[in-house]
Amino acid sequence: MKRIDQLTFTRFIAIVVVLFFHDGGGVYLRALSEFLPFSLLTTATSSVSYLYVLSGFVMSLVYHRPEQKFAVGKYWTSRILRLYPLYLISFLLVCYYYIDYIARIKPQKILANVFVVQAWWPPYAQSFNYAAWSMTVEFFFYALFPFFTMWAYRQSTKKLVALSLGLWAFSQTLHHILWIGFLEGNENLLIYFPPFHLGSFILGAVGGIWFLREGRQRAIKPLTSLSIFGLGLLLVSIYVVTSGNDLRFPRGLQLMAGLLSPLLTVIVVALAMDKSRVSTLLNNPPLIALGDTSYGLYILHVPFMWIYKRALENSSLANPRLIFDYSFLPLIVIFGLLIHYYIDTPIRDWLKKILQRVSLPLLLLDLGLIALSIYLSFRLRFDAKREFESYRATALLMFWAAFVLRTVFSTWLNSLNPAILHGSFIQFTRPVLLSTTIGSLLIAAIVFVGYALGSFENYPRSIFLMDWLLLLGMSLGVRFVFRIFNAYKSETTR
Repeated sequence: MKRIDQLTFTRFIAIVVVLFFHDGGGVYLRALSEFLPFSLLTTATSSVSYLYVLSGFVMSLVYHRPEQKFAVGKYWTSRILRLYPLYLISFLLVCYYYIDYIARIKPQKILANVFVVQAWWPPYAQSFNYAAWSMTVEFFFYALFPFFTMWAYRQSTKKLVALSLGLWAFSQTLHHILWIGFLEGNENLLIYFPPFHLGSFILGAVGGIWFLREGRQRAIKPLTSLSIFGLGLLLVSIYVVTSGNDLRFPRGLQLMAGLLSPLLTVIVVALAMDKSRVSTLLNNPPLIALGDTSYGLYILHVPFMWIYKRALENSSLANPRLIFDYSFLPLIVIFGLLIHYYIDTPIRDWLKKILQRVSLPLLLLDLGLIALSIYLSFRLRFDAKREFESYRATALLMFWAAFVLRTVFSTWLNSLNPAILHGSFIQFTRPVLLSTTIGSLLIAAIVFVGYALGSFENYPRSIFLMDWLLLLGMSLGVRFVFRIFNAYKSETTR
């Protein structure tokens, strides 16, 4: 159905609250706090829950189509294209910020962030871009959403509402018991672990299903919808303000796990049904544009803030903090708009064209095989732990070079195209052999340049041969398994 644009700008408001919480408000936060409670302006926990509710609602609006078959692969591809390019850019910006000691960071911590699984591993949940933990949660939602939606096709709305509230109540009870009894040493698990946030997303998704099945057909007066929206917003605000003092709750109990999500769902649904002048105002194109930039603002604001602060502190300016307080918020908004229109959108459009001849499962498996091949090559060649550790920087450079180069050459030389799985032996093996070989030669050249410049003490020639053989064998093996089980047969034989 047509996008409900009055919801779009609310996402921007929620992101600005997160920026305020992360020390990005400066003079603008101080000015607003003269009129609104400071705790309300910095309630990032409730804002994140609102974003999860809104995400579930929008997913149902777009994909709840009982009369159509749910294309799970296309859905996952669409979601990855929407989130991952900017996520990867934000990760690379953080790597640039930490460039002086990136080589000393544990490879598993880097890989957890590259593959967006850091929130599943509590010690790494806040590593690198500390705001990016929520992307792990979003990908968890998107992994489950197709199966939830296909199951929801056969369920009554009443049952879905009851079950979503039951899931939320169970999740809240479990979370609060664990928070009160097991907080010490488990903060990252209890705050960031993806399943604790599932209730918020499901409430939003069920709200979207109710809207599609019943809500949008109902004739409701603008005053009524606006009153429900305003009352829900008032109740959330009152609770946030009155609970601002952590001493009121056991051990500083957080709202992060979606305590207010039922109210937030009511707010979203009421605003979606609203036809008042408030919605007319929120449908203004400049406000919609700001809403569309919200993801870029969220995922990029931390590295942008760090790099900008460092640049100001290293400058000869008299008062860098004052300049930051005045300039950061407008700069990040302008930066977000430019990124959205001139980087994010073009990249997504380009990747959509590329992925028309790329198998996403093969691509993800190949990325995993790249990391495994390099790790095994060094482990098999250097069995002594001290010797292995001395080559950590070399291994990291190989991984990053392989991550980029091998993906590029695999795409360019067609080794990720599912059509080759049912071709002749030469069609099947040649693209994999060429992409693996060219990638290995370029990686060896890059590491040699690092060795020549004095970055590494040794140049381990045997590693490149071992890595080439391992990766070639595993890549061909994966494709052979796909071929045996007739993967993509329907797509390649049409």
